[in-house]
Amino acid sequence: MKKHIKPAREGLNVRKPDGLHLSPAGETTTVTAFWLRRQAQGDVVITTIQPATENTLAESRPARLVKEK
Repeated sequence: MKKHIKPAREGLNVRKPDGLHLSPAGETTTVTAFWLRRQAQGDVVITTIQPATENTLAESRPARLVKEK
């Protein structure tokens, strides 16, 4: 499951599993045991991803009728 993960405090450098630093604004990534441990230690905050657009129902057109002979 993908979630938004960001450092818990301003100026805190948190390493990702690949060794690179997590962006200060946070990144969307898959939640793994690694990130759950970082969250338990208070190093990161994990939040749900907000959908970019609202889901709306598409307009439906009436079905085409077959012409009678």
